[in-house]
Amino acid sequence: MTKVCITICTAGRPRMLADCLHSVADQEPPEDCSVTLVVIDNNPTPQVGEIVRDATADARFPVALVHEAEPGIPHARNRGLIEALARGADWIVCIDDDEIADAGWLKNLIAAGETHQADVVQGKLVKIYPDRLPLFVMPTNYPDRNEGQPLDVAYTHNVAFRSWLVAPDRGNLRFDEGLRFTGGSDSHFFRRARKIGAKIVATDKSVVRETQVPERLSLKWQLRREYRVGAGMARSETTLGVPRRQRRRKPGQLVFRIVRMIVTIILSPLMLVFGFERFEATVAAAIRKLAASLGALSAHLGRLPTPYRKLDGH
Repeated sequence: MTKVCITICTAGRPRMLADCLHSVADQEPPEDCSVTLVVIDNNPTPQVGEIVRDATADARFPVALVHEAEPGIPHARNRGLIEALARGADWIVCIDDDEIADAGWLKNLIAAGETHQADVVQGKLVKIYPDRLPLFVMPTNYPDRNEGQPLDVAYTHNVAFRSWLVAPDRGNLRFDEGLRFTGGSDSHFFRRARKIGAKIVATDKSVVRETQVPERLSLKWQLRREYRVGAGMARSETTLGVPRRQRRRKPGQLVFRIVRMIVTIILSPLMLVFGFERFEATVAAAIRKLAASLGALSAHLGRLPTPYRKLDGH
């Protein structure tokens, strides 16, 4: 029988965690699979015991709660790997604590992995936005993908991967704890997985939904996120040993891109002749690319942002 271990890392989001747990606990186990849910409490002192017990009282599979006192997302994720291996997992599944899983989420995720003989399966994330957004703030949902479409990278917001990737005698991968508060340890992990031969595919049949909290609806938050992503991507290119000629974030390229985006922003009022929406979209895209390029350049200078010292949500 195939063993599946779901891991949820949580810190400072008790209400979101409760909603997430309800949706996960209600999942029907895939056929011929035994399922275990492990919740990693990454608060300084244990805080979510009662929430986990209440939300998973009627779960269709065993639930375990562990405390990881060392702060930081990669530390919590690595504790999840240890717990999954200790339970003999064949598949390790990750979902973020601020997401809600659709019915059939788990079955569809594992089925896609088996059908496409994949090592990593990236499910679909749907971000839910209010009808009206602040000026220059744009939705950032991922585009639709073909079933089984090969991917270069994956993220832990909705993913399943085979345990050989982290088994000590095989892949032995871990999340980079040097990115404790920077973010991007998941994308870096899966780029390394692909480098050692993992097959990564997409499925849009396995869906999680993420309601955007007010903190994420400001232009400042979006630009900080792009800055952080840019820094993480540049660091990954360096640490993964990507040949220099293949790198997309070389310092010279970044400076050119920064200048180009500044010029685009300065000239953007000319787009008003095509309508305000076209103008807004042009500026929004340019300032996001500018922030990402500045973040990447900062990584080359040895400076990484630390946005995850304080988590948003509730």
